[in-house]
Amino acid sequence: AALMFITVVGAATAFYAAMVACAQIDIKRILAFSTISQIAFMMVSLGVASKNNVAIHEGLGYMASMFHLFTHAMFKALLFLGAGSLIHAVHSNNYTAMGGLRKYMPITHITFLIGCLAIAGIWPFAGFFSKDEILSACFANGTFWGIWMMMVAAMTAFYMFRMYFLVFWWDNPDYEKEHHGHLPHDPGFAMTFPLIFLGIVSIIAGFIPFGQFVTFDGHEYHIHIDWSIAGLSMGVAILSIAFSAWLYMKKNDKPRRMADSCRWLWTAANRRFYWDEIYLFITRRIIFDGICKPIAWFDRHIIDGTMDGFAYVTNKASYAIRGFQSGKVQMYIWWYLIGAVVLGIITAICVL
Repeated sequence: AALMFITVVGAATAFYAAMVACAQIDIKRILAFSTISQIAFMMVSLGVASKNNVAIHEGLGYMASMFHLFTHAMFKALLFLGAGSLIHAVHSNNYTAMGGLRKYMPITHITFLIGCLAIAGIWPFAGFFSKDEILSACFANGTFWGIWMMMVAAMTAFYMFRMYFLVFWWDNPDYEKEHHGHLPHDPGFAMTFPLIFLGIVSIIAGFIPFGQFVTFDGHEYHIHIDWSIAGLSMGVAILSIAFSAWLYMKKNDKPRRMADSCRWLWTAANRRFYWDEIYLFITRRIIFDGICKPIAWFDRHIIDGTMDGFAYVTNKASYAIRGFQSGKVQMYIWWYLIGAVVLGIITAICVL
């Protein structure tokens, strides 16, 4: 039951984040939701990892999850660094300020393309190998989960190459006019070297025999490619890339017409299905205004008011009896005698 819960939550999260990434214009936000989707991929892999599943090796799901965590670290670091290079060049996070940058930033262009191919699961890039293992574990657990995660993988290829074509192809803005005569260019060696290094790693990392180093029980697992699944997955990814190229490689009105045909869905995905608004409503209107403010009022007026009342009474009483401590011995004797008489009267009353 716990593994099924993990699988369901992971699959839903992967699909949700991929949907949101398809409708963002901020390239860092696209990569951020891509990361959420890929981590959910790993969680699904953990969820389908069951020793009761005799169709596959017991540890495939666990190993595949860790393998994808490893390869994802390489190509997602490459993509985020590439995004930093782009933002540094055009001084904007939005792809609307970019376009045709392959002409001006060849190193960023090639390395970013490598990262997109890796996350899309194209052979021989790193993501192909780890994603194939996850899909194999999903199909072995159930055809539904295999098809569902393959659909998410297709969406991943689509939104990543949507971003790639919009940034590096699409239309070429007048950069000289927008940036006061300065054309975009690749960054210096401090950034291009990590880009190239991560690009190389994103190509070769998938060939590492990961199953010989990380398994759920410490025993080696020899990775083998199930081409019936890997070939189908890569074919679906290529179709997704071709579809995104048809939509976004050259400037046209097809994306606008497609968005207008289901504007409510595009708007909802662009607004992250209103989770921010829901979160703010719950925290601000319900928790803060409905719960915290009454508690704060009670704390200020009742709790603090009670304590302030004690302090006020104590202060008044002490002010009233301050004459008892006058420093005059005669007055002390006088109060002593009065106290003794009062105590005597009280004792007499009690005895009688």
